Order: sequence, then C-alpha cells, then structure tokens
Amino acid sequence: MRQLLSVTAISTVALLLLLVALMLWPLSKPPEVGVSGDMLIRGVAIVDVEGALLVPEQDVLILDGKIARVDDAGSIQGRESLIAIDGSGKFLIPGLWDMHTHTTKLASQYQHPLFIANGVTAVRDLWGCMNEPDPFFACLEDRQSWNDSLADHTGLTPRYMGQSSYQINGGSEVPEGSPGFFRARTAEEARDLVDYYADAGADILKVYTELSPEAYFALVDAARNKGLRVDGHRPIRVSLENLLAAGQRSVEHARLFLFECYEGADEFRALPNPLSAYTNDLKRQLVDGHDEERCRWLIDQLADSDTWWTPTLQTLRMEALAADADFRADARLKYIPYLFRKLMWEPDADRMARIGTDASGRNVHAEMYRLARQHVGQAHASGVKILTGTDVFDTYVFPGFSIHDELVELVAAGLAPAAALRTATIDAAIFSGVEADYGSIAVGKTSDMILLTANPLLDISSTRKIDGLFFNGSYFDRKSLDRLLDFAERQAGSFRANLQILWNAVRSPLLRLQFAD
Repeated sequence: MRQLLSVTAISTVALLLLLVALMLWPLSKPPEVGVSGDMLIRGVAIVDVEGALLVPEQDVLILDGKIARVDDAGSIQGRESLIAIDGSGKFLIPGLWDMHTHTTKLASQYQHPLFIANGVTAVRDLWGCMNEPDPFFACLEDRQSWNDSLADHTGLTPRYMGQSSYQINGGSEVPEGSPGFFRARTAEEARDLVDYYADAGADILKVYTELSPEAYFALVDAARNKGLRVDGHRPIRVSLENLLAAGQRSVEHARLFLFECYEGADEFRALPNPLSAYTNDLKRQLVDGHDEERCRWLIDQLADSDTWWTPTLQTLRMEALAADADFRADARLKYIPYLFRKLMWEPDADRMARIGTDASGRNVHAEMYRLARQHVGQAHASGVKILTGTDVFDTYVFPGFSIHDELVELVAAGLAPAAALRTATIDAAIFSGVEADYGSIAVGKTSDMILLTANPLLDISSTRKIDGLFFNGSYFDRKSLDRLLDFAERQAGSFRANLQILWNAVRSPLLRLQFAD
C-alpha cells in the first residue's frame, strides 16, 4: 500500500513539474513575414476615403514607410532597389482601425496576428490595469512595449492609439486591497483617480455603467483639467443630455438609444439599482415603448455635440442570433483559444439563447438589435460622428475579422459603403488627433494601406478580399498573411498556450471579479 502511495505521489509531483515547465516555457513567436524596403505600387485604383471616390490608374511611391508620391500610372520612374508591386485591377484603401478592443497579455499569440492578417493596423484598446500589473489584462506598459517593438521592428502588432484606464464602475470592479480611490464612489475619489492615471501615463479614462453621477461629473471635470479624454459607456444614472453637456468624448455601444428613447427612461434612471431591473420585461418596454419623436431629438443633440458614437452592433447581433445553429458554427472559431470558447463564449451564448425568447416565442433580443441598427442609420443621416469598433474579446466577436463584420453591419444600418469605410479610417484618425499622419492615402502620411481584389465602394464586404498589406515599412503578400492566420489557429488550439491562458486567468484578481459579477 505504501509503495502504491509512493508511486502515486511521485506521479503527481512529476505531473505538476511537467505542467509548471509547460507554463514557464516560452510560447512560440509569430512567424517573421513580409518584406521591408522602399516600394512602388503600379497602376492601382486608390479609394479616396475623404472624397468618397475612386481614383483609378495611380502609382504610389513609398519611401521609409511614408507615402512619398502619388501620380498617374507610368509617371513615376522606378529604380532597381524599389520593391515593385503590380496594382493593376486592384484597389488600395487605408489600413483599418478598430476603435473598441480589449487585448490580453498573450495578444501576440493570436490577437495581433489576426488583426494584421485582416488589415487592422490601429486599435483603441479600452481596458487596462489598476496600480498593480495584471497577469491577464494588457496594461499600459504592455501596450507601450508593443508600440516600441513596432517602432524598432522587433514585433508585429497594430498601433495602439491612446492608453486607457481600467473600467471605472463605482467600486464593483475593484479588488480588495486596492487603494480606495479606484472605487470612485465620491467626487474626491474620482479626482484622485484622475490624478493617478494622469501620472501613470494614461490619456483615456474608460467610464462604465454603474458610476454615480456625482463621481462621473467630478471625474469628467478633473480629466478635462489634466488633458485626459473620457470615453466609454454612458453611466446608467446619467442622461445622454447630461453626458453631452459634460463633454464625454465618445460613447459606446448600440444600446445607447434603446435606453434613452423609451417612455420610462427617466424612471428607470431614478431606480436605486437600475441594472437589477434589466429583465425581459424591461427589454420588451424598450421596444414597445420606443418614443420616435424623443429619439429624433436626442440623435440631433448627439449630432450637434463633439461626442462620437461607437455602436459595436455585433454585440447585439450575437444576442439576437445566439440560438441560431449556423451562427454558432462559425468557421472562424478555430482562431479562438479553446478555453475562451468553452469557458466564456459558449456559456454566454447559451444564456442569451435561453433568455432571448419569451414564453410567447417573441425574440426580444432580435427586436432590440433591429431597432438599434435603425438608430445607427438615423444617427448617421443626422450627422452623428460614428466610429467603427467591435468590442473584440466579447462573445462571437472575432479579432481582426470583426472589423469587416462591423462595416457590413453599418452598411446594413443605412450607411453608404464609402461612409462606413470612412468611420474605420480617416474619422478614426481625426478622433485620435493623428489625421496628419494616418487615415487616408496622401503624400507625407504613413503608408498603412491594404491592397484589395475588389472595389469596397461597390460592396463593403470587399474589404475582406485582401491581396496584400503595407504596414510599418513592410509589405505582406497574401501568402504572408495566411501564415499569420495559420499561426493564430495553431496557438488557439495549442495545449501550452491554453494552459498559460488559464494560469494567467486564475491569477488575475480583475478577471475573477468579472466572473463573479
């Protein structure tokens, strides 16, 4: 018996040592793909996102990663050292920006390759850490490090535009033992929180739904004095009119007008705990009690403000289609780490499928999705400034691929393809204050560009038809992009990569709180 116990103990220790070794052993690095150098693209059709038109038969000269010249085909004399790319019959658009992402510590294993392979050259990452590094969430230091690796050509990552705080939600998101000001329960704590993130190097404060009006207004005021931007959710007890008056720079998600445009909006905000009342009964009220006249007025208020809107329509689309077998069998699941699929995506989609349809067979989630899409079309027609963001890391939002899905959603909502494309290129750069260097194809700008095999102004889904990518002074042909996809697929199914994800997740106090919520 003792001998059997001894063998069992030895086996257990050996297994634990093996698991530790697997967790500590460095994961594979993405493949080194692409060719660097000065380039000449010949005879390409350029999509002018600012003029919403196509400029055919153009040559584009790229020197030191910048667009040096754009002229009629055949007018630029090349030299032998230039890398020549045949653009005849193809279409050139600026690199795409995803303006609402959530990146993990292990982003280089699957998120970054998927972004780049899909032509996403810049992102606004809307989460972060508190005063301690987190093993799961990407922190300020991680994003800065990735940007540095891009600058010195030692890593392949989208450009991280802006540095965000962790979500500021009034305390429920804050682990025990953290400094009290992170809870932002009072105006004083909110001001202290702004001071902390300003000193830490953040320039975006991500506000969330449960933040109190008192703390919210103090935070926005203090952020303005420190030169920080406030982006994120509309705190549920703050009206849209007051949010606009406060000057929040962007407001996220397509539920915005669902909550603001129904007859009981004021009473809902006045509840002691409004989110506890977010039941199927309330969801039906959001649809059945929709006040079109009030909605038109609110949309006009948003259009007249300096606040931008990032609808992330895919999040509502998932809720509407969670019970659809074809939607759930998406072939791109192979790019999502097994643990995320099994522990996060599948339970979330199962829950949405279970609660989305009431006893009468009414799919209220589908009705909310359709109404929200209608709001997006109305908002664009009224002049609301819209950004393309996808809420990457949310259920059934596929990194990189999701930017193309969201563009399709925007066109389905009523935007012309040119208008939708603008929200993910020049408008994203304007919002970020870097339009002098990014966002369109013009002399002097950084040469982040995508070569397509079809015209996106005729069919927005053509943004998926990527033949090549110009990024960070390199050119990635279709074969190179496919190698990045293959790497991401292998890492998503890798036992070692999933083990490290699990290890990072169980050690993350921030993630534990999210699961407990």
